[in-house]
Amino acid sequence: MPEKEVFNLPVWWDLAATFLFALVGTRFAISRGYDVIGVMVLSIVAGVGGGIVRDLVMQVGTPVVLSDPWYVGLAWTAALIGLYIHKLIPKYQKWLDVLSAVSIGLYGVFGAQKALLFGLSPLTAIFIGFLNAIGGGVLRDVLVRNEPDIFRPGTYFAVAALAGVVVFVVAARVAMLEYDVAATLGIIATVSIRLLAMKYGWKTRRLG
Repeated sequence: MPEKEVFNLPVWWDLAATFLFALVGTRFAISRGYDVIGVMVLSIVAGVGGGIVRDLVMQVGTPVVLSDPWYVGLAWTAALIGLYIHKLIPKYQKWLDVLSAVSIGLYGVFGAQKALLFGLSPLTAIFIGFLNAIGGGVLRDVLVRNEPDIFRPGTYFAVAALAGVVVFVVAARVAMLEYDVAATLGIIATVSIRLLAMKYGWKTRRLG
């Protein structure tokens, strides 16, 4: 049976991650004091950036986030919602942290499964999933001339993303679990590590 018939996460996982990342990007832009245009641009970059990086690295043609209007549409919707409720966001920062962690997990497992669908090795799939999870944040930071957060010591963002992707690939390819079960386990791993790190102050340390 073709790989695609037995191992394919529904596209809403990718769309949900796009929306959530864009919402987090909106909060980031507003916190830096940008105007409406700045907020809209950074929201879109944060929302679709990971998918663009993923598809460009895999050389699968035009990135799906650019060819399918749902992606940019959802990113803009998230930006508009963020602009409308931005004064309430600090009150619900804990929930935004949860949404951010979920979006990392969603993007990571979706990127990894897409790599597996194209016949790439599990190790390569882990790399692609990791890029998918962090790509939007890296592009966002580059645009605002920030050193990307993943390169600096801090709470487990990249660690959580990588751990979730590894759990997903191992569960799907080694344990041979159903794809949705494997994906759920990967997301739970990402969210748990990220939130526990934020709660207890777990941080990576600088070398040297």
